[in-house]
Amino acid sequence: MLELLHQVPLFSWLPEEGAETLSNCFDLCVEELSAGETRATEGRIGCLLRGGADFRTDDGTRTLAPGDVFALERDKNPLPGVLAAGEDCIVAWFRGDLVLHVCYRACWFHARLIQEIDRKLNECK
Repeated sequence: MLELLHQVPLFSWLPEEGAETLSNCFDLCVEELSAGETRATEGRIGCLLRGGADFRTDDGTRTLAPGDVFALERDKNPLPGVLAAGEDCIVAWFRGDLVLHVCYRACWFHARLIQEIDRKLNECK
């Protein structure tokens, strides 16, 4: 899983021991979707790791490229919607509510991912 995460800037800084820590902090899971499959966000935030997909909300559709973070508003609130795979793709999912606050252990990995998400959101301004 770490090799796959390292392919996108959001996770490129992550050391080997960090993958398990982030998995525990954010309930991080990686899912493969076949072209045409859809997934509701259900309070999760996603990062497209490979392939192509669209993120659909009530306000419209956004085409995603590998490395794009989706289902997160600029104020860091989870944004409900549906991920639609335009081609076979892989997505990392993590709980949206955990992006608002550093975990109770205040771990470095959690704080760093929040910084990287902030950086990605600021690029989109």
